[in-house]
Amino acid sequence: MIKRLLLGIMGILGMWLASMGVPYLVGEEVVEVMDGDTFKLRNNQFIRLFGADAPEIGNCYGDEARERLTQLILEKRVFIREPVTDIYRRVVALVYLDGELINEKMVREGFAVYTRSGGSETEIMKKANEYARANSVGIFQPRCYQKDPPDPKCTIKGNLDRDKKLMVYMTSACLYYDKTIIEQFRGERWFCSVDEAMKAGFVKSVNCK
Repeated sequence: MIKRLLLGIMGILGMWLASMGVPYLVGEEVVEVMDGDTFKLRNNQFIRLFGADAPEIGNCYGDEARERLTQLILEKRVFIREPVTDIYRRVVALVYLDGELINEKMVREGFAVYTRSGGSETEIMKKANEYARANSVGIFQPRCYQKDPPDPKCTIKGNLDRDKKLMVYMTSACLYYDKTIIEQFRGERWFCSVDEAMKAGFVKSVNCK
């Protein structure tokens, strides 16, 4: 009885979305959560949260992000809006549960970072990210988001240049060193020597003379 009632409510919400000209799909039940931004539906379709990038498992806050998304959506039926295929051929979408945008919730609670576009919910996603960053929530807390080295003997910054898709290292003599943040939730890290950084696959930043 309750299940039929919920499905009826979801159907009404779906028709309302359609009347607003917003593409949507009523998703199958979520049967598995891979990490903090990717899950699988009962029809074996993998969905990634649009505009949200959670830490990979093994990176800072990765386990916590997967646990939170699991708590929110596992074994529940979700609404999928604005599904598109990204450059990696993954289906990314806005995901709703009981009228709440899961993408925004994961970002606001600090379990994921906003990435460039969130479809029709871009402004909401931006504000959620600004809130998490300003309040040092989740991935933005000091253990995952660092400007100064935890170990004063290991001051070399291993940074990811996402535009050039390079892993670069910076010493304190490099330009912009003081402004560079080590986002450990993205896999960035500190090194104690240049040799250590190079062995890990990092190359010297173009900002280093």
